[in-house]
Amino acid sequence: MKKTELTSQFVAQHQQQFQCPVCGGGITAVTDATVQCKNGHSFDISKKGTLFMINAPVKTEYTDEMLRYRRQMLTAGFFEPMLQAVVQQIRHGGLVLDAGCGEGTTTKWLAQQNANDAYVGLDISKPAINIAGSGVVNEPQPLFMVGDLAQLPFADQQVTTIVNILSPANYQEFDRVLQSGGKLIKVIPNHEYLKELRALVYPEGQHATYDNTPVKSHFIEHYGHVDFTPVHYEFKLTPELFKALFEMTPLTWQAAGRKDDILEQGLTKITADFEVGVVTKKA
Repeated sequence: MKKTELTSQFVAQHQQQFQCPVCGGGITAVTDATVQCKNGHSFDISKKGTLFMINAPVKTEYTDEMLRYRRQMLTAGFFEPMLQAVVQQIRHGGLVLDAGCGEGTTTKWLAQQNANDAYVGLDISKPAINIAGSGVVNEPQPLFMVGDLAQLPFADQQVTTIVNILSPANYQEFDRVLQSGGKLIKVIPNHEYLKELRALVYPEGQHATYDNTPVKSHFIEHYGHVDFTPVHYEFKLTPELFKALFEMTPLTWQAAGRKDDILEQGLTKITADFEVGVVTKKA
């Protein structure tokens, strides 16, 4: 089956759970690789099976090259121990949204862990979603769409689990689309995340250390109580993976002029340090 057909089938099966990001109307038809709402707004399904469900294109700082390096690093397993902690918290049997999915590696990995769930990867970056939709069809195949966290293309209380990994959040929209008893799983970097790279790139100054307090406090202030699980491990690096790490993270943007020297120094390991915060929506 073609990717366009798989996406058409996915949206048709979950038609009542989507809504138009332009007017908020329900989705009434999925025909000829086009999704249409009750007020006539339409969204084409690309040949890669991806959907563009956003009011207008948004330019981001994440380049195609940077996203491909990110995919290389994540495909090598950099996030897997953290994702193991995430998948244990997912409420199964419904629609799972990977909000801020990037180039889709996390969405695909999570989808492979439980074929009974329906996975949607959403990101505001069109280049990221183009990469997510490329390649062979996965089993099961998530739906990838360009969308805005501030105007999620889902109807009220229709998402079972929201996963939000190292990405901005919109808690008001998350609250709107998450069903009663549903879960929000947010992964934030902890203090030692990429500490070896940080020390190499910024031996001193404001970027030499990282404090997740502002992000964590905002999360807690909104929900009152969050269950946090720390996930901490070391990941071995080859020269190729170190280059991918350097290229994939905004942490190194200000060190572009020293790139060759930093790559020559290299690293043989990197610390992954996260906090996995979980909130269950009250009935």
